[in-house]
Amino acid sequence: MKVDKSSKKTIIIFIVFFGGLLLFTIVYLIVNSSSERKQKLLSIERHTRVIDIYNNRKEHNFLYVKFSNGSQKILEYPYKVGDSISKKKGDSIEYVFRKDSIIENNLFEESRKDGLLK
Repeated sequence: MKVDKSSKKTIIIFIVFFGGLLLFTIVYLIVNSSSERKQKLLSIERHTRVIDIYNNRKEHNFLYVKFSNGSQKILEYPYKVGDSISKKKGDSIEYVFRKDSIIENNLFEESRKDGLLK
């Protein structure tokens, strides 16, 4: 297949443009991923109680937590049935009230341990 000079120039410009766009997107995601993650963790507001911990058969038998407010999520922290959880918006610490003790769960530290934050 023969390509004339003007078509070849157009193809090269096309490849350079999309290559640059792809490179810019990757750099943008690398730079902003941790700040977006932090903002998501800070925006969580939760004042609820753990009512059930179960294996979710629809999700490959992962352990899920069911809260008294009706929400369900994958078990990321070792909650126990009966725990009261309180987290204010803008705070990175989640307080778990278990019997006579208060456990502080710093969401930023947990994310760093999991490799999700720098």
